Amino acid sequence: MYEAVLFDMDGVIADTERSVTEFWQRLAADLGYLLRAEDLERHVYGHRADHTLRVLFPEVPPSAYSEIYQRLKENQESLVYTAIPGATALLGALGRAGVPLALVTGAQDWKAVEVLRQLALPSAFATVICADDVPRGKPDPAGYLLAAERLGVDIGRCLVFEDAVSGVTSAVAAGATCVALACARREAQVRAAGAAAVVPDFRQAAFDATAATLRVDARTAFPFVPAGRDEPMARSGHG
Repeated sequence: MYEAVLFDMDGVIADTERSVTEFWQRLAADLGYLLRAEDLERHVYGHRADHTLRVLFPEVPPSAYSEIYQRLKENQESLVYTAIPGATALLGALGRAGVPLALVTGAQDWKAVEVLRQLALPSAFATVICADDVPRGKPDPAGYLLAAERLGVDIGRCLVFEDAVSGVTSAVAAGATCVALACARREAQVRAAGAAAVVPDFRQAAFDATAATLRVDARTAFPFVPAGRDEPMARSGHG
């Protein structure tokens, strides 16, 4: 039975894949590197910037990271963010039902603030975990474990929405159940990482407060403990 929902940000709440890809491809070209699609999948999406720089740009000294971080900040603060289809509606339904919510992102806090401001979600989450809140980023489970601790909910009773392999790995390693937002070409990868279900976005997702059930698509639903109760009002399998 589930009690809380934890969300990644990039690719889950906000549609940022194109802007993230463009930034790192432009930086790579400027520095004389070539990034392949595999590099983006394995070391950009869902990862902190320090991981990306360390793995994909090994000749760049750490002393130069601050300049790149500033360039990244200026780029991302200039963007107009749009929500993943259905995300804001689902967040609203969960919030009205009193389900504890957390945001767990590998982005810096300034980006999370800007994304949530633009999407009119500044107070949607009870807690927000950003890059500097944990010593290690995804796929390490620290971020999700900290979010569950702050919510006061056992991680095993948390449902996580992620999009990148590193994020799914992080959530599953923490002990949560993870639903991945992924296109068909990524489905095998996120399932191999441990995703319990895969959906393209939140357009079919809905939270039924009466039945205490979160449905993510026509076939998959997860039962929740209603606010103020120890046992769920209705049971619904998933799969």
